[in-house]
Amino acid sequence: MFRIAATAALLTFATVLSAPAAQAATPAGVFDEILPRSLAEHHIPGAAVVVVEGGKTVFSKGYGVSSVDTQAKVDPERTGFLINSVGKSIAATAAMQLVEQGKLALDADVNTYLKSFKIPETFPGRPVTLFSLLTHTAGFEDRVYRMFTPRDEKLPSLAEHLANEMPTRVRPPGDVAIYSNYGFALAGHLVELASEQSYSDYVRQHIFEPAGMKDSSVAQPTPDVPLASGYRWDGAAQVVPPANFGPEPPAGDGNVATPADMGRYLSANLVPGVFSRSLLDQLHGARFRNDRRLPAMGFGFSERYLNGLRMVEKTGDSPGFFSVLELIPEKNTGVYLAFNGGAFSGDAAAVTAEVLRAFVERLQPAAPVPAPVTLAGDVSRFEGSYTNTRLDYDSFTKVRALAGGVTVTADGDGVLTTSGLGEGTRRWTQTEPGLFTDAAGERLAFRESGGEMLLFAGDDPNSSYQRTSWLEASSTHLLILGIALLLLLGALAWWPIRAFVRRGRERNPSGARFATVAAWSAALAVLLFTGGFALLMSDLSAAAVALTSGHSPLLSVTLLLPNVVLLLTGAAVVCTALAWLRRWWTTPARITYTVVSVALVAFLGVITSYHLVGLPYLA
Repeated sequence: MFRIAATAALLTFATVLSAPAAQAATPAGVFDEILPRSLAEHHIPGAAVVVVEGGKTVFSKGYGVSSVDTQAKVDPERTGFLINSVGKSIAATAAMQLVEQGKLALDADVNTYLKSFKIPETFPGRPVTLFSLLTHTAGFEDRVYRMFTPRDEKLPSLAEHLANEMPTRVRPPGDVAIYSNYGFALAGHLVELASEQSYSDYVRQHIFEPAGMKDSSVAQPTPDVPLASGYRWDGAAQVVPPANFGPEPPAGDGNVATPADMGRYLSANLVPGVFSRSLLDQLHGARFRNDRRLPAMGFGFSERYLNGLRMVEKTGDSPGFFSVLELIPEKNTGVYLAFNGGAFSGDAAAVTAEVLRAFVERLQPAAPVPAPVTLAGDVSRFEGSYTNTRLDYDSFTKVRALAGGVTVTADGDGVLTTSGLGEGTRRWTQTEPGLFTDAAGERLAFRESGGEMLLFAGDDPNSSYQRTSWLEASSTHLLILGIALLLLLGALAWWPIRAFVRRGRERNPSGARFATVAAWSAALAVLLFTGGFALLMSDLSAAAVALTSGHSPLLSVTLLLPNVVLLLTGAAVVCTALAWLRRWWTTPARITYTVVSVALVAFLGVITSYHLVGLPYLA
C-alpha cells in the first residue's frame, strides 16, 4: 500500500474509503478484502484494525462480532480486547522511564532492589539485571502450566506470586534470548519498588493518561469494561476457554485496551511527545542479538524485516485472544490488529501474516530475492538434533520438547536441510561461516561455545535451540516410545489369545498368574496413557488451553496413569526375576515376558525424564 503523504489526502480519507474504485489504494483495500474472508475461513468471530501515520489514526475498523451470543459488532472505539504480551512493551516503557529518572539502572543486580525475596545466585558473577529482563536474556526456564486463570479467581500480589512461583535459572544472563513471562513480571515489580506505586497505578498515571488511553487498564482484577468474549473453535462451534487472565500483569496478563486506544499507543511510539525520543530509541533499538547477523531484541519489542523494511513488533496471545503491534519507523506508520479467537490454533497468526504482507507490499513492494551465493565447505559439524531452549525443565510440560525438536542434516557442500523449522523440510545454503539462507531469504545461524552448539532462527530473535546428544534427542525418545508401545500392544493382544487357546491345558502357579496379570495391566495402563495424550494432542489448540489453564479432566486423568504404570512395572520386574528362578512357563514364554518388562521399563524411563511420573498436575 502506498504511503499517505498529503494533508489533503488525510482530510478526504473517509471519501476515499467510500469509493470502491479507490479502495485498492487505501487500508480498506487491504483489510476489507482479506479480513472478512479470512475470519470466516478460520472460524474467528471478530477482529479490529487500527493504522496510524505521523501520529494520527488514518484507519480504524471492526470486523465480525465481539460476542457470539449477542452478535454485538466489534467497535474499535468501544470494544476492549485482551492485548496479552503486547503489554510487555508497556512494562518495558514504564521501566525505562524510571531508568531515565535515575531510579532504576539497566546493569544493576535486581537483588539490590528486591525486598521480600531474592533471585538465587545460580551463576556466580552473572546476576540478573533489568537489561536481561527486558531482552528476555535472564535465563529463566519457561513455565506454562496453569499460567492463565479465570477472570474471577482471586490472585496473589505481584510480589507474592514472584516469590512463590520462581522458575529455575537454566542459563547465565546475557547468553541467549529465552522468552520469559516471569522476567517481565519481575521487571514490573521493579517498577513498583522504584516508583512506590502499584504497577497498575504507575501505568495509568504515566503511560495511559498521557497517551489519552482512557479505555485501557492493566489492573487486577480486570475492571468491568466492554470486553469482547474470547473464543476457541473446537471443530464444530465456538467455545469460551476456561481461563484468559493471570497473575503477571507486567507480562500482559489481564491487560485490556480498545483498538482505538492502541492506535494512540502506536502514535506515542512513533512521534516523540508522550515519550521522549531517547526513550523510544532505547525501546525500539537493537539491544541484544543472538547472532550479530540476525534481527535483534529491543526492550519489550523485537525487530524483523519485511520487503526490506525494518519492523518493530510485539505480539500477544491467550486461549481466546490474539493481537499484534507493528511499527514501521521508516514509513512513520504503525498497525495494530486484535482478534477474539484463533489464538492457540495459529489461525489468527496466519491471518495476520497475510494481512501484513499485503499491507507492507503497498508501502514498499517486495524486491526479487537474489539466489544465495554458496560458501562451500563441510557443514557436517552443524548436524544433529536441537531442542528449543524455551522449556520448563522441572515440570511435566517439558514434554513439549517431544513435539518441538529440530533436526539438521548436511545435504552437500555448504548445504543443510532442516525439519521442525516451519512446515516440512527446508533447504539452507551457507552464505557466511555458520550463517545459512533459504530460497525465500530467511536465515539461520549457528554458534559454538564451550562445547555447546546453538541454533538461532532468524525470523524469531527471542528463541534459540541447543543441540542435544543422541540419547537426549526427542527423535531417540520417540523411537524408544514407539518400539515399546508396539511390543506392549502385541502383549496386550497375544496373552489373552494364548490364555484362551491353552485354557484347561496348563495350570500355572498363582505367582505366575499374578505376573501375567501385572504385566498385562501395566501394558493396558501404558496404552490408556498414550491414548489420552494422543486425544489431547489431536487438537493442538485444545491441548494448549488444557496446559495453560489446568482445566482438563482428561489431562488430569491421563497424568495419573504413569503412577499406575510405575507400580505395575515394579511388580513385573520382580516377577521377571522370579519367572527365571522358579522356571515359570516355557523358555520362549519367559523371554517374551522379559521383553515386555524391558519395554515397560524403557517406556517408563523416557516419560520419567519428562517428569510425567508422580503427581505432576499437583506440582
